[in-house]
Amino acid sequence: MKNGRCPMCNSSEVYFNPEAEFRNSGGVLELDDTKNGMMIYPIPYVCRECGFVAMYVEELEEIRDLPKMKGWKRAGEGF
Repeated sequence: MKNGRCPMCNSSEVYFNPEAEFRNSGGVLELDDTKNGMMIYPIPYVCRECGFVAMYVEELEEIRDLPKMKGWKRAGEGF
């Protein structure tokens, strides 16, 4: 979706807002991995045509060390 195309319906009506905040009863949606001392703030991308939503990390530096961090596994390698 970051390329401006929805992977579900192929629409180019994809919008994002880095300042948008996900809310739940506890506040802003964030990925909190306190064991590894890491916080990740995803940015939502939304397709106006089909409603599909995806979240991406804009600052890739925040996730550079994932392969070395405890508990993180590459997708497809199982649990």
